[in-house]
Amino acid sequence: MTGTLVFLGGAAAGGAAGAVLGWLAGRRGAPRAEIPPAPPLKVPGIDLPIEPTLDTVLRLLVDQAAARSDLPCAVALREGEDAPMKIRATSATADPRFVGLEVDVGSLAARVVAERTPIVEPAVQSAVGASPGDRRRRPTGAVGVPVAAGAYVFGVLIAFGDPPLGGPETVARLDALAKAFAPYLLPALQAEVARRKAETDSVTDMPNRRGFDRALPRIGKGPAALIMVDIDHFKKVNDTHGHAAGDAALRHVGKLLRGALREGDVAARVGGEEFAVLLPGGDLRLGAQVAERLRAVVEKRPVLASGGEIKLTVSCGVTAIPYPVTHMDNLFPTADAALYRAKNSGRNCVAVSEEMALPKTGVVPAQGPRDPAAGPGAEAGPPA
Repeated sequence: MTGTLVFLGGAAAGGAAGAVLGWLAGRRGAPRAEIPPAPPLKVPGIDLPIEPTLDTVLRLLVDQAAARSDLPCAVALREGEDAPMKIRATSATADPRFVGLEVDVGSLAARVVAERTPIVEPAVQSAVGASPGDRRRRPTGAVGVPVAAGAYVFGVLIAFGDPPLGGPETVARLDALAKAFAPYLLPALQAEVARRKAETDSVTDMPNRRGFDRALPRIGKGPAALIMVDIDHFKKVNDTHGHAAGDAALRHVGKLLRGALREGDVAARVGGEEFAVLLPGGDLRLGAQVAERLRAVVEKRPVLASGGEIKLTVSCGVTAIPYPVTHMDNLFPTADAALYRAKNSGRNCVAVSEEMALPKTGVVPAQGPRDPAAGPGAEAGPPA
């Protein structure tokens, strides 16, 4: 599918854009993560070269569309012919809460893609299909034009509201923008999909270690807490119930972790049966409290697999930056050392990377150096 889309885009685009898409088509056998960025974006009438990542191209497109149509605008994209279409960006004058909304199949946006033609909807009807109970304000009418590479329509540019310039003029302005931006949007979209696949665990659909490492720079110099979570006796689950049950256990624990965290926290599967949870803005005490909550919820909620319930427990190791860890490179080793102590303390418990009085039961204060740089003790991994 990817090769086909790239070919269509290369066939339709001319000049520099066609060269970019043709180059990608020639690279179909290379690892997808190696797709290079497109050249600086230079759309006629817009003298603003940018680094053409998907977010920057979308932001420029919706802002230009809003300025040229005098209406709030949005872009919805799909990642394949059978994939759902979702709103990926809104202009500053549109409701930002629409970002991430899946477009209804009967909406104006979906019809633009299906019919491959611009549509003007002056009637009071939802342009994207927000439900009547949705708190987001439903637009009254819209103008939508396809975003396409050749015959393949992979998105729609939408202007919300009754067009003050009139339908034909608004369509002409938006269509010109969509055609100018499409050759840059397609490779940027494909590059993002490739990166996301490379950073996502296929079993749990959570970030993998690469994806988790990508999230770490968000915390800067901290503060942040890190929790390492390991499923106890996971090998026994596989040996007794089979690998399908083991995969179900991994998905179950991953779902419980994500459901127990705040917005902005990051949970990832970073090893065989090992997960990492990052709490930006958290300290050691908060990390210990959250870890105990995670441990308790896993213990209380068995996984349904192999025709019955399988009880699971987890052990957790907790550390934090800038205290007691002072350097980012020592964050994982210190959390691993605390996890190792939790496993050696009988499993199904939480260990922190320094002694401290904690109100929750089941928390084991970890002994030893506060930071691996201060001494040995972090080299060994946790027992199974």
